[in-house]
Formats: sequence, structure tokens, C-alpha cells
Amino acid sequence: MLSASSVAESRGCHILLQRAPKGTPSSILTLRLRRCFHQQKASRSPISYSSPIYSLRSICRHARHLSNSDTTSGVRYATTQSTPSLVSYDAVAHVQSLLAHLDTGIPRGAEHPGRSHASNTPTGHGPNLEPIPAPYGTNTRAVDPFRGALVAMREGDTRRVLTQLHVIEKMSQEDLQNAVASIPRTTFTEFFRALDPLRVARDCDPAGHSHIPVGMYQMLNMASIVDEYGIRRLYTQLMHRLLILMSALQVAGYTLHLEEYTSLIRCAGACSDISGAGALWNNLSTGPLLKWRNSALYTEYIKARFLTEPLYTNYQKITRMVTPRNLHRSRLTLSAPAVQRLDRLRAKVRSKRFRFGLNKDSPHVEELMRLLRGHGPALRLFRTVLAYHSFRVDERLLCALMIALGRAGSLRFVGEQILQIFFGIRTPHPFPLEPENELRSLSFSSEPPRIRPSVHLMRAIVETYASNGEVGVAVQLVEYLSNTYNIPIPRDVWQELLEWTYLMSTPPASTAWEEAKLYAKIPSPEAIEMIWNAMISPPYNQTPTFENYDILIRSLIGRRNDDLAPVLSRMREAILLYDEQCRRYEEAVFEYTLYVRSGKTPGAIVNRFELARHKKQRMWYDISTWCRMLLKRLPFSKVSPIPNPLAPHFIEEFRPFLKNPVEYLTPTGCVSLVDPAIETFKRITIGSIEQTVPMKNSRGKWTVKKLQQKKLAILSSHSLAKFKASLVKYPLTLIAPHRDAFVAPVVEPRQADGPYEEEAR
Repeated sequence: MLSASSVAESRGCHILLQRAPKGTPSSILTLRLRRCFHQQKASRSPISYSSPIYSLRSICRHARHLSNSDTTSGVRYATTQSTPSLVSYDAVAHVQSLLAHLDTGIPRGAEHPGRSHASNTPTGHGPNLEPIPAPYGTNTRAVDPFRGALVAMREGDTRRVLTQLHVIEKMSQEDLQNAVASIPRTTFTEFFRALDPLRVARDCDPAGHSHIPVGMYQMLNMASIVDEYGIRRLYTQLMHRLLILMSALQVAGYTLHLEEYTSLIRCAGACSDISGAGALWNNLSTGPLLKWRNSALYTEYIKARFLTEPLYTNYQKITRMVTPRNLHRSRLTLSAPAVQRLDRLRAKVRSKRFRFGLNKDSPHVEELMRLLRGHGPALRLFRTVLAYHSFRVDERLLCALMIALGRAGSLRFVGEQILQIFFGIRTPHPFPLEPENELRSLSFSSEPPRIRPSVHLMRAIVETYASNGEVGVAVQLVEYLSNTYNIPIPRDVWQELLEWTYLMSTPPASTAWEEAKLYAKIPSPEAIEMIWNAMISPPYNQTPTFENYDILIRSLIGRRNDDLAPVLSRMREAILLYDEQCRRYEEAVFEYTLYVRSGKTPGAIVNRFELARHKKQRMWYDISTWCRMLLKRLPFSKVSPIPNPLAPHFIEEFRPFLKNPVEYLTPTGCVSLVDPAIETFKRITIGSIEQTVPMKNSRGKWTVKKLQQKKLAILSSHSLAKFKASLVKYPLTLIAPHRDAFVAPVVEPRQADGPYEEEAR
């Protein structure tokens, strides 16, 4: 037992010395000091100081608050550069051994198997020295996953951090609590920061920023990437694992920081979990962080609560669309027959979309966006932020509130309280509607705006107005902001305008607006070409992407013109972009297999391979969809029995994008052509989905309609299912895979049709 508190400091390490009795000669004291320094230099191994500082602080955090009342004036220190702290020699030696083992990989306890890790460290209650448990507990395996995660974070490999987090998820509760008690608190903040959903979406999401429709979900066999609700499994798994860390921290007595709550709220938004975002916000509001809420945190909560980010709705615009049925009895009043027709239209659309866009917490069919159609929640948040808080209101917060209010169709409130007051823009009010012959235009104030607009406001305007069918107003506002404030229109804004115009001009959105007699909400068939021509011409001069070609070609095919030359020319231009993507995919395959054979694959290489693979197959699916749409609408004469001569040439040119067999209509029937040189897709029924849709009958009473859909898995060389591990090292297998290269889909057990069949089993 050491009875003194003398400290010698050398190379940043504090070494406790035993105080000599009174009257000890100075030569003996000097000899002891030299022997101590010699032992320290000889026993110390090379240490990397990138992470040890956190471990040292965690071990010494109780010694910082000690009083120096026991220190006498006769104590001599080896240095006087910094204030000494009361740390025992055993504690410092143990910290050094831990840090050395983190760098060298030597198992703890291998060098000194008989040495106890309990050390005598003074507490903050007095000079009494009490033993404390070892910082890492008795189970060394509990720290290994955290060690791997720390190394991955140091290297910036987000994918490997996710892998280590999966191992942490499998740890027992006791091991997890021991690890939380031993690892510095700031390390967990780094975990939440490294696993932020925005960073995970950039580094680990194989689908990128593209939406996944139901047809693509089935055709490309994407059950391993997206669940039946249309939510990407990556974020649901991430949310589950982050909640485990959150629970472990709270059990250990810690309070989560604002940055950690921000990552959790973003993760809830990426899972489209509105109730989860509200629960996290209530948890934050009931704790000591209530007074520390700021504008950035409110912005993140509004985004997750009202799903204002494209990632939070899985880039599905059809789910964010405001329809007349949503506005009934809140912004306008529809007749009972119109409501019945809109309900039948909704049921018909729902029968083809699985559970995409539905609320998981509801036993019956309930659109997730229906929870956001109320005007009250968004209005209360707007008044809370602007009236009861003194923090600065910035553009990002106002943009989030704009989109949240746009979900309920509150365009009048958005125009008067946000655009006019903060940005000096007066917009036309869509309700009540002006006469059709009167042109709705914008007016702008001469006073400078309180907040200078940027591209964030431009994106929010497109989302708010175009989702409500006000595409013309959105185009005028985008053009005004670009010309007035010299803001270049980015590519994603052009794509948003094209997609919203296409959605509002085609069924089922156009059919719904017609039923509500709101014809001003339906764009003209030439609106997409007008936006396209403005995009590629001066002063914007944007180079069209494949996504832009996709919207333009779909709109040209939908016009049912006899002249197919414009459509075919655009398709040939888009196929050139597809060929370029195929070359990029081949380069990514060879690079990926090279690293796999070497035994170490960085996360950036895996991400590049998965993104290239997904984009290539997505482009193939889009071109295949164009071909199917065109074959269904090939013009032919009902009088002449001669089929359209364009069909054979079209099939020969676009044969790689057509399914086998190829089918198209003629005046005398349906033609089916089989090519044995092209693979035939194999369909497997893996289960079924049953849904219960509430709707009103002719008497105005609520009834229930049951829908049932089959779940199919299509195996082909274009599938996006997981490869078998044994075939990953062969590049030709990845470039041109066959059916045996994929993991077989899981077939759900067939349910019994009656009680007798169940008993027979």
C-alpha cells in the first residue's frame, strides 16, 4: 500500500512515487527517481496516441476532482510543467498495457498471467485508497467487436463499422454492459456519428438515390434489399442496432447527447417510422437536454416526423402525392359519388402495389402519408418554433416546415406566412380556383428578403407545390429564384420537375383530378417536352441523364402517336448511356474480384461494385419497360389483316431488352415469338400478401374489401439477389451470371385452406 501522493511525470505519463521518510539524504532520493525513470523507459512499448487518450481519461476521471490538501510542501516532483494528478502506478501501467495490446494485438493477460488487474485508486471522497474493478472486466471477448469498430472508424470504412455493429448486436447483455462501463463515453458518440444514416446512404446503400417500384422489386428479385413495405432493410437493421446501443447507455446511467439523438431521429426517418421519431423526441424532451434543443435539432425532427426528405420516403413520389381524396373535407368538399369513385380507384391501385407506402402499425390498409394530411400538427410545430423559441430561424428549418405544411395541402398558409414574410414572394392561392381563362401568375415585393434564398428553398418549393398538382407555380418559382439570385438549377431539381409533371399528367393522378373537377391540376401532354427543351437549351445547358430520358420516353409513348421515330431516336440515345454503364460495371467487377482474391476488400470497392451493378440492372429494367409499353401500343389497321411491318425490325433491334417469348397484338390476334438463344425467366411463387381495404359503399357506410396478391421471385441473369459466396471470386460469373449463381429465394409455407387440411398435416 502506497501512503504518499508524490507524482513523477515523464513523457506524458504520471508515475506515483513512495514518499521517503524525513531525513532521507538527497542522494537516495535522486537514485530512486533515476531508477523509476529507467524502469519506465525500459518497460514501455511503442504506443499509438490516436485513441489512448480516451482510455486514459476514462480511467482517471475520478482522480481529477481530488483535493491536494494532503500534499506537503516538502514533496519534490520530477517536473513542474503541469499540475500532477493522483493516479496509482498500477492504474497507469494497466492503461499502458491495454493501449499496447490494442496496437499489437497481444491478448490481455498473456504477458503477466498471474497479475491481478485490480488497482488501488483514490476516490473523490478522501485520501482512502479503494480497489476498483478492471476497466475491461474479466471477459476479454466483450471488447473485441468494439475494437474492430474503432479500427474501422479510424480507417473511415462505414461498411465494416456496420459489420462490427452486427457482431455487437449478438453480444450478451452482461458483456455489453461490461463494455459500456469500460469504454470511454465519447467513443459511443463517435459510433453514432459514424453510423449516421446520411453517411450510411452515401457509403453502403446499394440502390443509391433511385426509387424502386413494385414491378422492379419483383422483376429483379430485390427482396434482400427492400421489404414488402418498400423500405430498405439496411436502415431498419441499423435502427434496431442503434437502439441496442442507446438502451445499453441508458442502463449504464448515461444521458444521450444531442448529436446522438440527431442520428437516431434520422434513422427513424430513413425507416419511415413516424411513431419512432415521435418517441425519440419525447424521450429527449423529458430529459435534461430539453433546454438545449436548437434549430438544427428541430429541423431534423420535422424532417423525420413529416418525411420531408426523399430518403425518408425511399424516393417514392407516388406515395408523397396529394390527391383529391386526401383533400376531401379539409380543403374542398366532394360529392358522395365522387368519393366512391375515388375509393374504388384507390383500391384498384392498391391491388398492384403490395404493401408499399403503408403504415406498419395499422392492421388494415392505411397510407403512411394519411398520417401527415392533418393541418394541426404541422401548424403547432410552426407556431412553437417561431413563437416560443428564441433561436435563429434559418432557411433549412423553413423549408422543412414548408414541405410539412404541403403534405396537408396548406398552400395558402405557405404562401402567406413563409414565402411572403421571409422571402418576399407572393404566390397565387389555389383555393378557391380562379377561372380557367385567367392566368395565375406570381408577384414579388421590392423589399429585400429577410433570408436570402438558396438551392434548398428551390428544392422545397418543387416538393411542396408539385406534389399538390401546382407544377406551373413550381416552374415559375424555380425560374424566378434562378434568375434573381443567380442560383444554378441542379440536375436533381430538373429531374424532380420532370417526374412530378409526368405523374400528374398520367393515371391514376390525372383520373383523380378529373373526378374532382380540378382540371387545372393536370399538366398538358406537351409540358414534359417544354421542361426538357428549357433544360438542354441556354442558359442552363444541362446534359440529359438516363433518368431524364426515362421520363421523356415514357411520356412520348403515352401519347399514342402513329409516328414512332421520335421515340425510337430517344431510345437509341439512352441505350448509348446504358452501354457506357455496362463498361463501368465490368471495370468494377474486375476490381472487386481482384480484392476478394487478395483476402481484403475495402468498403469503397464493395460499394462501387454494388452501385454499378444496381444501376446497370435498373437501366436494363427501364429500357425493357419502354419496349413492353411500345409493343402494346404499336399502331395497326383494324381493317387490313397485315400487321405493322415495324414490329419485326423493332424486335430485332431491341432483342436484349425483351422478355422471352415476345408478345404483341395484330389485327387478327396475338403473336408470340420464342427465341431459344435468349434465356427464359423462371418465376417462383414464394408466398402471398393479404390486405384489408376500408371503403364506403353506395349507402355511405364503411365496408371492408379484402385483396390478395401473389409474391413472385423471378430468377434471371438480371436478378439483383445475393450471389453465392463460392462464385464471387470469378469475374465472368458476376458479369454474366446464371440461375445457379444466386441464393435461392425463401418460399413461405403454404397456409391451410381449411381445418381438415391442417389436421391431415
